[in-house]
Amino acid sequence: MLALEQPLIDELGKLPELVKVYGMAAFDDLADFDDLEKAGKPTPCAFVIYDGYRVIESNRQRRAARVETRWLVVLAVKSAASTIAGGQARLAAAPLATTVLRTLLDWVPPPGYTPLSLETPPPPVFQAGALLFPLAFATQHVV
Repeated sequence: MLALEQPLIDELGKLPELVKVYGMAAFDDLADFDDLEKAGKPTPCAFVIYDGYRVIESNRQRRAARVETRWLVVLAVKSAASTIAGGQARLAAAPLATTVLRTLLDWVPPPGYTPLSLETPPPPVFQAGALLFPLAFATQHVV
């Protein structure tokens, strides 16, 4: 179920707008990840995070199941300007979010996975000049 992490990182890594794309090990939690500078992550960057799965269909005789896995791509953008309201960070994140959405919705995943569909993400977090803007995607495959 976790096999899609590296292909997602590789695909997003092709985007010149992103300084770096990190996997799950580099990210703690939207609520806890309040200071990108302390974490040493240059921005704009993205984090690819596995967000669980749900069983869609299960067949005990064949010991197989169709599952839908959910992935978050959390965009991180910093701005020193207007740190209280976050307006500059949101302005910087808007075209980046559009680019990432287009890229992943047009992307053909490895064999066995369905194309990504857009899902409802958790809310964004803005603190200390850093905006963490999550995008959520789902795909299905058989395990």
